[in-house]
Amino acid sequence: MDTNLTKREKEQSFTSGAVHFILSHSYLLFLVAIVLGVVLQIGFPVPLFGTGVYSYLGSFMILGGSGLIYWAQTSSHRSEREMREKNTPRVFDCGPYKYSRNPTHLGLSLMTIGLGIVFNSFFIFICFIGASLISKFIFLRKEEALLEEKYGEPYREYKKKVSTWV
Repeated sequence: MDTNLTKREKEQSFTSGAVHFILSHSYLLFLVAIVLGVVLQIGFPVPLFGTGVYSYLGSFMILGGSGLIYWAQTSSHRSEREMREKNTPRVFDCGPYKYSRNPTHLGLSLMTIGLGIVFNSFFIFICFIGASLISKFIFLRKEEALLEEKYGEPYREYKKKVSTWV
């Protein structure tokens, strides 16, 4: 590690790592919800829908959620890279972040609901609700507190303009 880093740079590096750590656990929670939902559905089959076009809707939601996640991640990386290269303040409202502070979570939600529809699984929906609540009230609150600490007033202004994914 570079010993020439200022105290502020070290704090920001730690904050970035902490935010990614929190988000990775939140994303992992959605995976656990899907796996648990599938296991419960296999053990206790409770279908939601009859047969029909629902699987097409679910597939469309999975693709849409995947596209939204890709858009969010590339927009975030581009904004961060521009901030470093041009030494300018961080821009928060780029790409899907103009419409939601948590577009990746929105994409994960669409994908999880889509999987629940494709698998016709009551339990994926139940597990999704639990994962969403835990994510919103634990992980996303911690993430936003860290981002406010790291970016200060610009992030607070962004929060006033753009709502969360729920």
